[in-house]
Amino acid sequence: MSHADFLFELGTEELPPKSLTALSNALESSIISQLKVLGLNHTEVISYATPRRLALTINQLASQQADRSESRRGPSVKAPEKAVEGFARSCKVSLQELAVVDTDKGQYYEFERNIKGAKTLDLLADVINKALAALPVAKRMRWGSSRNEFVRPVQWFILSLGNELIDTQLFGLTNGHQTRGHRFHSSGEFAIQSAATYAQQLRTEGHVVACFYERKAMIREQISEQASKLNATAVIDEKLLDEVTGLVEWPVCLTGRFDEAFLQVPAQALISSMKEHQKYFHFVDQDGAILPLFLTVSNIVSKDPAKIIEGNERVIRPRLADAMFFFDTDKKFTLESRNQALGKVVFQAQLGTVLDKTQRVAQLAGHIATSIGADVDLAQRAASLCKADLNTEMVLEFSELQGLMGHVYALNDGEDHTVAAALEQHYWPKFAGDRLPQTDVASAVAIADRLDTLVGLFGIGQPPTGSKDPYALRRATVGLLRIIIENGYALDLATLVQTAYALHADLSTDEVDVEQQLLSFVFDRLRAYYDDQNVSVDIYLAVMANKSNSPLDFDHRVQAVNSFLKLESAQALAANNKRVSNILAKNGRGSAQLDPALLTQQAEIDLAQRLTAVQAANALVIAQGNYADALEQLAQLAEPLEAFFSDIMVMTDDETIKNNRLRLLSALQVELSRVADISLLAH
Repeated sequence: MSHADFLFELGTEELPPKSLTALSNALESSIISQLKVLGLNHTEVISYATPRRLALTINQLASQQADRSESRRGPSVKAPEKAVEGFARSCKVSLQELAVVDTDKGQYYEFERNIKGAKTLDLLADVINKALAALPVAKRMRWGSSRNEFVRPVQWFILSLGNELIDTQLFGLTNGHQTRGHRFHSSGEFAIQSAATYAQQLRTEGHVVACFYERKAMIREQISEQASKLNATAVIDEKLLDEVTGLVEWPVCLTGRFDEAFLQVPAQALISSMKEHQKYFHFVDQDGAILPLFLTVSNIVSKDPAKIIEGNERVIRPRLADAMFFFDTDKKFTLESRNQALGKVVFQAQLGTVLDKTQRVAQLAGHIATSIGADVDLAQRAASLCKADLNTEMVLEFSELQGLMGHVYALNDGEDHTVAAALEQHYWPKFAGDRLPQTDVASAVAIADRLDTLVGLFGIGQPPTGSKDPYALRRATVGLLRIIIENGYALDLATLVQTAYALHADLSTDEVDVEQQLLSFVFDRLRAYYDDQNVSVDIYLAVMANKSNSPLDFDHRVQAVNSFLKLESAQALAANNKRVSNILAKNGRGSAQLDPALLTQQAEIDLAQRLTAVQAANALVIAQGNYADALEQLAQLAEPLEAFFSDIMVMTDDETIKNNRLRLLSALQVELSRVADISLLAH
């Protein structure tokens, strides 16, 4: 079968840079999956993405589908004639063209035909249309007088197999070999000779680096070179790097300076101003302090780059001047004086203002501080100020600085350093893998803040749904769990929920229902938490079957069971425990009490004696939360339990003995399940 190289390029106005890789990946994925369904094999696939184009080349794409046979089983030869005629019509053949085949159920009519494979040229237009329609475009736009819709206006396209163009139109445009190069450096349209020459022609004739990842590597290398020349370290934010890569077709990195006076402003404010508004990278010295330098990625090769640098320096100066003005203005007022204004800011219509929330969090933080051994006064002070910076000019301009500016302004106000740090750290962790609050005071505020939000929203009947989580409650819950578990706080969530509930004035959902729903929601989040740690879901489920309301206790059980599974006897004990559970489920739990006098055979005597010894040993270690030692004790039951099932008939005809043996197994099951239901670990 013959093959040819495939090329598709869609030329547009500038595409949104943050969506560029998602669009490119989705286009490739859709086309490749469709070709697979169509049975069209190929070799290498290469995607290209620039601000003005999405493109794809496929090497050695089959030029035609393989021929295939199709058979359809019809009615029995004994079926009514009309049924047989109907089957023939559906196959578009006469009755005489149907074959009769023997089956194990008798003779049946069958139709078989050979289908010639379609030419790839005839299939590609539909493939591309479906792929474009499936792109993840949040909001499509129209242009001109047409009703065509896409993420940006489409200007041209190339759709070819080998040197042959597919006869089709896209967005009202006619297919052709012509493409367009760089908006400023290209001399005009030029023809692409083949898929194999596509990228090279764009580079040499169009002054365009078509491969997204090649441009990204070029930018990274240029940034490193600039940093080396300046004897500085460039801070490369990967998201920003992706964004600027999506903004340029021929990257040129240039470095500028700003006035050192602006270094009086907190570094993060300078960084935010440069990164968010201007897409600049910043530099730091060997101690990590920000330097009065910035790097911009230009899309042109200038004969006078100093002019471009000068222009960017003029642009950044008023941005940084605004930040300095906001900073100086904010410092004239204390954080505490800003709290009252939060009474005019609604947190949630049914849950009151941000000031109401702050007051609840302060009371709850004091309660939590007592439980974890933190300074109650400092925790309540930090909580009372934790949202005050939301009313500062700096945070109103740069929302990502909330917490950080609270820290800075609290120090300026002369607040305790622990209180000041807690204003920033109570937002930690902000995302998966982020750092945790570094003090018990900060942790108390962080837990209180998240718990107040969770209880409040569950209390007004607004928990997250499958597709909506406007208050990011799932993320808040994972953060809550990480703080409690990884910082080692033995907190009872049920008690905390009750305390938080009492601080809300008027919640529509009953407290018992809120507690039940919220605890279920919180512990469900642990499944993903342990999945990230490569802890088997069986372990999670085994502990869930016997959990307390303490996430830390839950974690101790999980870690103990994880270690227990490494013991040689673990699987045998788990399997036999499952057998015990099955027997008891079918036959009940036997006598009210175990009668040692009725244990007459050696295997049941040995099991009862070993069980008594394990019960005595575990009474102390489980009370201390030493679950690892408790499970090691349980491992001693593996051998006598194996012997018991080998030698003893539980369901004997003697009702008294049978019920006594069931009682022994019942006591055994209770002991085996005190840490976790290890029967769920059997494979």
